[in-house]
This record gives sequence, C-alpha cells and structure tokens, in this order.
Amino acid sequence: MTSVHIERREARAEAKRSQIVAGAQRLFLAQGYAATSTDAIAAAAGVSKQTLYVYFPSKEDLVVAVLRRLINPAAPDELIPFGLDQAPADRAALRRVLVELAGRMIASVMQPDYLALLRVIIAEAPRQPRLAELFRATVPERGLPAVTSLLARAAENGVVVIADLDAAARLFIGALLTYALLDGLFVVDGPPRPPSSERIEAIVDLFLRAVT
Repeated sequence: MTSVHIERREARAEAKRSQIVAGAQRLFLAQGYAATSTDAIAAAAGVSKQTLYVYFPSKEDLVVAVLRRLINPAAPDELIPFGLDQAPADRAALRRVLVELAGRMIASVMQPDYLALLRVIIAEAPRQPRLAELFRATVPERGLPAVTSLLARAAENGVVVIADLDAAARLFIGALLTYALLDGLFVVDGPPRPPSSERIEAIVDLFLRAVT
C-alpha cells in the first residue's frame, strides 16, 4: 500500500471518528450521559454499532473523546496544547506563556457546550461516579501537573521562587476558574461572560508579583 493510500485511509478514519464524537456530543448535551445509549449514538452519527465499537469500545471512551474535543478542537488528542514544555529564561518569557495559557484555558472552559457538559457531569456524578473520575483524569489531573512543571522549569532558571509548586499552580488556575464558575457555569440568563484580555493579563501580572 502506497503512502498516498495510507494517508487517505487515515483521513477517512479520522473523519469517521469525528463524526461519531460529534453525534455523541449532541446526545450527551441533549439527554445526559446515563440516558444516552450506544445504539442512539450510532444512529445519531450515521454509523453502524459495529463501526462505533471499532473506534470507541465503550461509552466511557466516547465521553473522554468529547471532553478532549471541547478542550482543544484543533487537536483533540493533544490534551495540553499550550506550549507548556518551554523553560522560560526570564520573567517576560514566563509572562508570555502564562498569558497565552490563560487565554486558551478561558476560551476552552467557557465554551457554551463545555459548560453544558460540565453541568451534565455535576448533575449525574453522584449516581455515575465513574463519570466524575473520567472528567478528573481528562481535564484537571492533566492540566495541573503541566502548569506545575512549567513553574518548576522557571524556578530552575531562577525566574521564580516558589516553595510549594502545587499550591502556586492551583493559585494560578483557580483565579481563572472563578470566571468559568461565576460567569459561565452559573449564568443561566444568557451566554457566558469571559474576562477581557486586559483582565487576563492583570491576573497573570498579579500572579507573577507573588512568585517573582
């Protein structure tokens, strides 16, 4: 098989995968997680149940794929797409990374569909504890270590002085999540109200004052 044929086959597979994830997302938001069957997802995606299972062996795999798609639509399999593998050499470099990171985080978590799915997870988690575990493993338990690692590399370069890296990462992320909660999740009379770019920069600058 030539490279052209392989590329075409991979492109078709990716298109099919996206088609299934889009169908699952629509149903999870409309009906909730527990009430959505794999039969219904296959029908919504326009594929056979056998085809669905080729790409997603379980409904759990599907909800993880939906979360990843919402977090980073351009590259769903890249969970931390924020350039957090950098080692900032000075305060200005660290600020640039944090401003970019904060902007992308806000853009992700304040999408209406992301907030709607989060409401589903919160509502169903007491009866579906595995759903809460999947969310934790897909979002916070991936993002928090990445930010901690970024700050650790900045500390190694002498850019920041932080006694507790985990606490510092939570301080940074927590400041952003207040917007997702108060101006997103709990807004029921209109669209989410994300902070302006100026407000995001102010949060980053306040954080940097605390650690530099």
